[in-house]
Amino acid sequence: MKIGILIDRLNIGGVEKIAIEEVLALNQQKVDAKLLVLRKQGVVKNAFPDLLKKTPIVYLDDRLPKVLRISFKFPIFYFFSLFHLTYPLLISFVIKRKEFDYIISHSTYTTFTAVGIKKITGIRFSSFIWDPIGYILGRVYANKFTPVLKTILLALSGFFDSLIVRNADAILVGGDAHNKYFKKLKNNVKIITIPPSVYPVRNMSKRKNPYILIATAWKKGKNPEYLLELVEKIPHLQIKMAGIWLDPVYRKEFAELVKHNNMRKNISILGEVSEKELKKLYRSASVVLQTNDDRGFGMPALEAAGNGTTFIIPEGQGVCNLFINAVDGFFTKEKDTKTIVKYLTLLLKNTKRNEKMSEHALKTVQTKYSWDIHATQLMEVVKIYVKK
Repeated sequence: MKIGILIDRLNIGGVEKIAIEEVLALNQQKVDAKLLVLRKQGVVKNAFPDLLKKTPIVYLDDRLPKVLRISFKFPIFYFFSLFHLTYPLLISFVIKRKEFDYIISHSTYTTFTAVGIKKITGIRFSSFIWDPIGYILGRVYANKFTPVLKTILLALSGFFDSLIVRNADAILVGGDAHNKYFKKLKNNVKIITIPPSVYPVRNMSKRKNPYILIATAWKKGKNPEYLLELVEKIPHLQIKMAGIWLDPVYRKEFAELVKHNNMRKNISILGEVSEKELKKLYRSASVVLQTNDDRGFGMPALEAAGNGTTFIIPEGQGVCNLFINAVDGFFTKEKDTKTIVKYLTLLLKNTKRNEKMSEHALKTVQTKYSWDIHATQLMEVVKIYVKK
């Protein structure tokens, strides 16, 4: 069986990492799976070099004439670009009817093309919708548009979200954060929960270092400036920030802000790290902290648990369905400084409590969340809809 795992571009982000791991896990199960990338020109250069070494990739716009690959990012938006609107038609005509038996698409803009492929070739699909467009507009861009334009865009977002929900065989989710919204778009929508996974370590490290780890792709909207507020409350706090900065100028501005506030001894900006280095950072950290609500899922908590480290994260994320509050880690309201400071202080001082929570989180991942299990769940979905 030939399966295509579809993303729009390669980027240093949770969605792309999940898609790559799905391909590798399916290949391990002897399934002919390939990573389908709409646009070869990535958001960053050389994303996930260690993971991609063994990943079969098809860059779909290599099949288009150069003139048809023209694209640009729409003003104000971080990622939404012209190709998200043109490729649903163009790419659909360079896919053969039986080239793939089924497609698993990731994210909303990408899935426009999955809809186009289905219409032209008949290849069916299910889609992981981590955050619907309506949610993204309301959360990320709420203050960037005039009231009239915002109303128009929200109406359009509802139309496009509905287009995806009505054409996908199933909406795949990591948690239940957006399920009510999907059901409003289509009463009988098929929603299937398939949490992402990690490769859990066998044993947690007993030698924890007294630092807090925050790992993400840094950009405006991630609000790294908030970390200075935490250091003000806990002057001895040590924070390591791992992950690529999508805007080098923003990184420089933040570094200057840290310097200006005399916090260079508290906050270390590590930048991009390899998967191997990231695992070491997760294992050695005392706590993994996530300050921004990633409603669709929230990979840092799962990766922390898989490496035997407890965490503090915003409540309501999809990943919260996998763990128990105050047992595996702590869930707080987003940027609830008073509560976050309380839990950070507790976990840094009370090493026995920290160890107990870290061990429980690791055991949870070891028994329930592996990429092999994830791949099996994906194939169960595929087999429902692929005609034998």
